[in-house]
Amino acid sequence: MSAADEPGCTTATATLIGQVSDMPGVLAAAQEGAKLVALWPLTKASELSNDAKYAENLQVRQTRAMAAALTGEHVTIADAEYVYEGAESIPGRPQSIVDALLAANAACDAMADYSQTQDHRLLTQAGAELGLSWDDTVLASCRRSLAAIKTGQDNEPGPDRRISRSLAAVTVAADGVLHAIAAPDIADVIAVVLVADELCETLSIPRLFLAEDALRSAHTIYAGDGSGSAGDTAVTLPALAGILAAAARNEWAKHTEDVLWNPEEAKRQAKADDERRNREALAAKFSKPAQ
Repeated sequence: MSAADEPGCTTATATLIGQVSDMPGVLAAAQEGAKLVALWPLTKASELSNDAKYAENLQVRQTRAMAAALTGEHVTIADAEYVYEGAESIPGRPQSIVDALLAANAACDAMADYSQTQDHRLLTQAGAELGLSWDDTVLASCRRSLAAIKTGQDNEPGPDRRISRSLAAVTVAADGVLHAIAAPDIADVIAVVLVADELCETLSIPRLFLAEDALRSAHTIYAGDGSGSAGDTAVTLPALAGILAAAARNEWAKHTEDVLWNPEEAKRQAKADDERRNREALAAKFSKPAQ
């Protein structure tokens, strides 16, 4: 019997998921996620349009962060937009940045159908776009993690708990994959984040976004400091959970705001804010004693 077939493997995974799902940061993220999920199904044309724009902007933001982490260079949103729209070079910008953005977009595109198919060849393809060559050990960990986390997700009472458990499951899966990689580098972390993002879709929770600093922080956890803690799930899992939960909470709040954005209301609010600032400035001016 292989490790993937052992009953204890699923039991241990379920225990870890339960522990992570009760972390305050994960519960707080789940509350934001529940607000977002409650908006669906979207029916207003404006909200449907806003959500489509969000999805497009998400890949631009993701690839910018990925390219910045891969190169260590300053990558702008404009750089990422140009490459997303098909550019293969950008006048005045380093080709290393463009190449990293091309690779990041190719990896995202390769993984796009994973949530629907669970075809692990897509993991191999996405990794190859980032210069990785994941072996059967890593791919087996992906399959094992997915099989374990898909059980019991619909039995949680209320959307908050379902989302917290699903986010915990994604975290446990990502931790397991990173432990299956010997000395993971930043490209490995990026590839695992793409897997985690697809697992969110598989478990019907909103997608994630990790900024460059979050990607680097996650890499630091698994690169280790020489103490051996990088190989200890008791150390790495809560640390990764903290990063993913904070990222999820911020992103899901942004996604909700983006979907509900109303240009007329935004214009009215901006005008009201300008008028308030003008009144405050006048009040401050005339409240000064005469010299």
